[in-house]
Amino acid sequence: MSEPVFTLPRGMKDIEPSEMARRLWLNDRILEALRRYGFQVVEPTAIENLETLEAKSGPDIKDEIYWFKDKAGRDLGLRFDLTVGMTRMVANRYDLPEPIKLCAISGMWRYDEPQFARYRHFYQWDAEIYGTVEQEADGEAIAVGMDILENVGLKKYQVLINNRKLIEGFLSEIGVASSELREATIRVIDKLHKIPKQEIASELGKIGLTDNVVNEILEFTSIRGKPSEVLGEVETKRLKDATALEGYDELTNLAEAIEAFGKSGKCIYDLSIVRGIGYYDGIVFEAYDEGGEDIGSIFGGGRYDKLCSIYGKRDVPATGVAGGIERLMISLERASIFPRLSQSPKVFVAAVNDAVRRKTMEIVQFLRNSGVPADFDLKRRALAKQLEYADSIAIPFAIIVGQREIEKGIVKLRDMTKRKEIEVKLEEVPRKILL
Repeated sequence: MSEPVFTLPRGMKDIEPSEMARRLWLNDRILEALRRYGFQVVEPTAIENLETLEAKSGPDIKDEIYWFKDKAGRDLGLRFDLTVGMTRMVANRYDLPEPIKLCAISGMWRYDEPQFARYRHFYQWDAEIYGTVEQEADGEAIAVGMDILENVGLKKYQVLINNRKLIEGFLSEIGVASSELREATIRVIDKLHKIPKQEIASELGKIGLTDNVVNEILEFTSIRGKPSEVLGEVETKRLKDATALEGYDELTNLAEAIEAFGKSGKCIYDLSIVRGIGYYDGIVFEAYDEGGEDIGSIFGGGRYDKLCSIYGKRDVPATGVAGGIERLMISLERASIFPRLSQSPKVFVAAVNDAVRRKTMEIVQFLRNSGVPADFDLKRRALAKQLEYADSIAIPFAIIVGQREIEKGIVKLRDMTKRKEIEVKLEEVPRKILL
């Protein structure tokens, strides 16, 4: 009988120490930016009632997520984003002062086909603002996303912005009458950054749109440029639909907010951006790494004023932004932005022989209590093997403890990179290592 082979489930990956060091650094930089904007960190539950997940995305979501029955026969599912959990958390909380600003960095599960930059278990950062309809909140969502990119050192990117109301109103005005057909049309428009226009035209024709309507849609969604330029061009269209005009006004207000935040330089108004998820109902946006478009959007979001009412009695307007950690890591690795990082201890304390082993352990604990990450040999190896091990896991300093050093009240401090060694008093070691 053959031995079992234990492999990872499809679409999953292990995170090893070198990658985990980069992730921890990235999380710190993201949280630093979020805290500057006043967001409070939360952790929504990873397991939701299936009906909670279906309420946002419909029963067909079961084909795209991990769901199961528990031992009591209840239908449950693993979360596929953080917005659902945070929205459910605030939907019935009348005691929370508005606006409510929540954020999280955590893992999600989706039963997608694994592909480049996409796993079935992945991580996102997410920031949501509840309780205000003002475009300053949409501007904050965009601004914090941009500051996160700046905080991690990514400089070459663009944020593409539009308004679902403008698109829906335009479609209604050119004769796409039913809400179902408009939603189907928007799902096709959402593919404009992924497939050629000829294929878009073909798909629009297949859902029942005439050639004239298709041409008008392709012309309108090709409008792109600086906010002032796009707003001026849209104005020449002389739209009369009330929803379209409301979307235009919101984009005008957002442009002022973005400029006030000092973010207009990298913001582009692009009328092909619609974000195909049906719950968006206002401002929508996506950010792309310039030259790294194959990764997909590195953050995206928008306004969803009706979602809270699904989960509770409160009708709370909301806007938010989220970004994929794995996608952002690919951008940073390509640009060689990550600093040199390690989770190895700062110092390794090596014993010359077993006679000084107890003293070695006391020194290790003194260093740890002083805030210095420290380790020692757990295999009772010879000194040369101890130092070889410390070098192999890139520990920058070593302390060598012998009987003579103990008697003199000193230790030998070795710089493992420069291969230099000095004698110092033990109490001086933390200062020298942490400089």
